[in-house]
Amino acid sequence: MTMRDERQESWKIQVPFHLDYCLNCGQAFRWKKRGKHWFGFINDNLYRIEYDESNKTIRTLRIPGDSVRTTADYEGENRLQIERYFGLNDSLSTIRESILSNLRENGYNWFALKFEEIFSKSLGLRILRQDVWEVTVSFLLSTQTNIPALEKKLDALCRLFPENEVRYDGESFYRFPKKGTLALLCEEDYKRLGFGYRSAWLCQLVRRFSESDFHSLRTETYERKLSFLLTFPGIGYKVAHCILLFGYSVLKAFPVDIWISRWIKEVFDIEGAHDQLATWGQTAFGEYAGYAQEYIFNFCRNLAPGGREI
Repeated sequence: MTMRDERQESWKIQVPFHLDYCLNCGQAFRWKKRGKHWFGFINDNLYRIEYDESNKTIRTLRIPGDSVRTTADYEGENRLQIERYFGLNDSLSTIRESILSNLRENGYNWFALKFEEIFSKSLGLRILRQDVWEVTVSFLLSTQTNIPALEKKLDALCRLFPENEVRYDGESFYRFPKKGTLALLCEEDYKRLGFGYRSAWLCQLVRRFSESDFHSLRTETYERKLSFLLTFPGIGYKVAHCILLFGYSVLKAFPVDIWISRWIKEVFDIEGAHDQLATWGQTAFGEYAGYAQEYIFNFCRNLAPGGREI
């Protein structure tokens, strides 16, 4: 066993950033907030992260647990990992202008001003660049489940594997289990965790999932990615678009959950199946429809009067 190699860094961020919105808007489910700090895993390393809005400074502490890598291995890597994971290279001003332009081109001038308000209230929210395996499993299990319940069940799943534990300040955190680890479980194990009918889906995913297939998708077209994902039991249009957006960084993906479908109905008086509403969203908001979706979701769930988890 090697000595734990912690690495603490801080630096100023020159672009809009809102850490709480990034980690509390339905795109990731295993980050935990403790006081002013968030704890979560990036590339299997546990990070403690905080953002000081007053001086635009991000502070990170990397806690890799038992690792054979040395501090020298991480020189220059820590900051790059953080900036990539939080999408800090995305130009929010470009994204905003592109979305507004698409709205106007599609005859939604009356809504453009409202969207500017939504965007400004959630400014700093960014699309995370997450591990596609964790994203796929998490959103497969999210069907007909609210976010707090899903977070608890995923935490219980991860705790089944003590070899993935990282201890910090008296608390246990767990890396997400790999495919080979989940292959050790059966459908009944998943049911005991409360995943119900989703348990069969997860068993089939574990059997069929190929890292090479999923990684090779990165170079495929949006249509090819979507078609491939829809071949898996339990992955419909909503879950597929979540995987595309949060696992593959396909920024035009437009996931439609109950929050978004209600909002589209209330604001535009449009109803339809998930695939129809996703297509509508991509047309209305353009190549950054996924960013529009997250800003709208955050507004509905966390900022609008009466917005709360259902």
